[in-house]
Amino acid sequence: MHLSGLDLNLLIALDALLSERNVTRAAERIHISQPGMSAALQKLRLHFSDLLLERIGRSMELTAKGRSMAEPVRAILSQIRELNEQSETFDPATAQRVFRISATTYCCELLATPLISRLREVAPMVSVEFEELSADAADRILEGRIDFAITISARLIDKLQTHGEFIRAETLFTDHFVVAIARDNPLAGTAISFDQLCDMGYVETRFDGVITGLSEQVWRQQPKQPHTCGWLPNFQLTMGTVGQTDMTAIIPSLLVTSQGDRYNVRALPMPFEMPILEETLYSHRRNDSDPGHRWLARTLTEVVGAFAT
Repeated sequence: MHLSGLDLNLLIALDALLSERNVTRAAERIHISQPGMSAALQKLRLHFSDLLLERIGRSMELTAKGRSMAEPVRAILSQIRELNEQSETFDPATAQRVFRISATTYCCELLATPLISRLREVAPMVSVEFEELSADAADRILEGRIDFAITISARLIDKLQTHGEFIRAETLFTDHFVVAIARDNPLAGTAISFDQLCDMGYVETRFDGVITGLSEQVWRQQPKQPHTCGWLPNFQLTMGTVGQTDMTAIIPSLLVTSQGDRYNVRALPMPFEMPILEETLYSHRRNDSDPGHRWLARTLTEVVGAFAT
């Protein structure tokens, strides 16, 4: 179908280009070759008399016209998909899809292996791409660059307050925090007091290097704090450091339970009150009518049910 000389099939390529801002990733997203996507970009530039994507430094950025087109193009394609999907169902045994999930390494550690194994069994042509949770996760959901984000709401709260009507949030699983120490740490027995914890060296986790962890937020409310010896970008690196030193950290219980042997750490009860760690699954409401999207959300819930409550 053509409209004013534009092949509407190019809208799919345009949406991928505007979302990914990278020709190679856009090609991978819709399963065409990189030369094919480059040719589509040239046709789109000619039709709209605009570069749409331009190189700035080492990255590609949208032009003003490209930015203005991103949401309308996404909305048009979403409406077309809804019309098509009203009479379709999603068959995981034969479907070919790639889903993208942004999550902390904590969630990736717990979810990636069982989810990929489940897909291998029931949906052999469905793939999932995990990426490290970043500070712009809400933007990436809104732009359609990821299908899901898994995090505690505090990390997305600013964008959720602005765009909450567009983003669906469902609790995926809950966990609680524990104090992690090396298994052979001579400074702690089966419990640790608040003063003892404050007197020991401490390692804090800041996701993506900038997202303040829940434990760090709670520490700021305490009458005194330990000396923070370092900040690391994920729980795995934090546990690795704790397991080789006499320092401590505050880590989710499920991670210590599943990975304690690997990192030589054990768990002690928290000596002060910590909020429950509630991991939430976020997605854009435009995907509510997508049976494949709904299926993967259910599958994530089933996978989580095997290790968490």
